[in-house]
Amino acid sequence: MSEKPITITIAGKVGYEDQITVAQAARIIAFLNAEEDNASLSPDLGEGPGDVPRHNTAKKSGRTIGSAREALDLSGAKTNPEKIVALGQYVLQDGGETFKVEDVKAQFRRARETAPANFSRDMTTAVQAGWIAQGDGDEYYVTNKIQGIFDGDFKFPKSNSGGGRSRGATKTSAKAKTKPDVFAGIDEFPNRMDGVPAYSKMKTDKDRLLWALHFAKARDIKGLANKDLAWLTDHLGAGVPNGNITANFNRAKSAGYMNRSTVDQTLRITPEGEAYLKAFGAAES
Repeated sequence: MSEKPITITIAGKVGYEDQITVAQAARIIAFLNAEEDNASLSPDLGEGPGDVPRHNTAKKSGRTIGSAREALDLSGAKTNPEKIVALGQYVLQDGGETFKVEDVKAQFRRARETAPANFSRDMTTAVQAGWIAQGDGDEYYVTNKIQGIFDGDFKFPKSNSGGGRSRGATKTSAKAKTKPDVFAGIDEFPNRMDGVPAYSKMKTDKDRLLWALHFAKARDIKGLANKDLAWLTDHLGAGVPNGNITANFNRAKSAGYMNRSTVDQTLRITPEGEAYLKAFGAAES
């Protein structure tokens, strides 16, 4: 999992301040304490948590990526989802297995790139393309589809779902073409509701599903099937792919926020789930 960053500051004729990982800090300390003849600050070596040797994911290509800018250039990333994936993989060369949104946003700044205005949407596009996947909570990991991303001749594989709402897309995804029967009597699908934050404020798939179920319940729809939730979230904003729904339902169920009907197997929001959304809104205001 991602580690909390450590701030390093160097003062003198040349000033420097940045956030680094625990592993990087350990290597710097070891370098400073080493005898001059034996001092070496190798970016490839170091120990992970519990002194377990870590494996540099970027070393698969036989090279260490020195900066976020170099990571973008070598990957050939052009669109925002592609840049997110490239920078996510760059973050992981420090020894972690997963990264957070904040980790990648920091690398956009270091690469002197403007972070995507709709980061959540572009993350969803990368997930739908199968380039990254969501782990526990707000943790993400890269998939085998982007192996060799820093080899210099990498081409991003095409998305199985058409790439979601990637920038400049003009075609509607397959799931968005046909309105499910359960929504036949609904003409408009606003992404704002009284008492809870706007749908765009939902940063995880679990919260997006809760919002969509709350939306449905407010319109006398007790529960929704997975395909209905995929369609609805796609229309509200950042869509939750059908393949991501079950895992996020299980997380919400464990917290007492969702349950499943024993009659028609639809997913439903519980009173605790509604209270969670409303508390979320109170914290935002």
